[in-house]
Amino acid sequence: MFIVIVGAGGIGKRLTEMAIKEGKHNVIVIDKNQERCEEIARKYDAVAINADATQEDTLDESEIKKADVLVTTTKDDAVNLMVISLAKNKGVKHLVSVVNQEESKPMYIEKNVKTVKSPNVVMAEQLYKSIKHPTVEEYMNVGKYAEIFRIPIAPDSKFSGKTIKKIGLPKKSLIVAIERDHKFIIPTDDVELFSGDKATILAHKDQVDRVAALFSG
Repeated sequence: MFIVIVGAGGIGKRLTEMAIKEGKHNVIVIDKNQERCEEIARKYDAVAINADATQEDTLDESEIKKADVLVTTTKDDAVNLMVISLAKNKGVKHLVSVVNQEESKPMYIEKNVKTVKSPNVVMAEQLYKSIKHPTVEEYMNVGKYAEIFRIPIAPDSKFSGKTIKKIGLPKKSLIVAIERDHKFIIPTDDVELFSGDKATILAHKDQVDRVAALFSG
């Protein structure tokens, strides 16, 4: 696969590393920062172009018309969208971008771009969830309406020794897995929970607070 990556900052550099490591891709990285380009060229088997990707000549130099995918990773949505527009006009079918501001997302959608939230936004959301629910270990969004999260069963938990059926989970929530002594259990309603277990729960977003409170009580 021929991949053009715009932006050689933290995201672009890590993406380049992953693509090169797989050994199946040709990668070209574009960045206005000379030091970043030199680092990419020195560390990875990738072409680094020190230029402005919003200029059509720069994209032509990267042979953008041959690209299977263009990925924009800069912190400026205006830059990302400009580059995407140019690449789309040159026939690149697969477009992927980091979205830095939520209000910019409709413009990406309008251009049929596959979007990923900015790592800063994702990190802030995770930190806020950790503040709200200190006992919850991990979160993952499932589309717009649900989340999967993992929560340990404390030594003094009121649920220890009870079956899933008897703990009274709120509607629109479900225990989908239990980790116990390095074993992975796909539970039924009759499976008992024990102290030390870690329960993975799928819940509608409006039920996450209730479920977390239930397990922390």
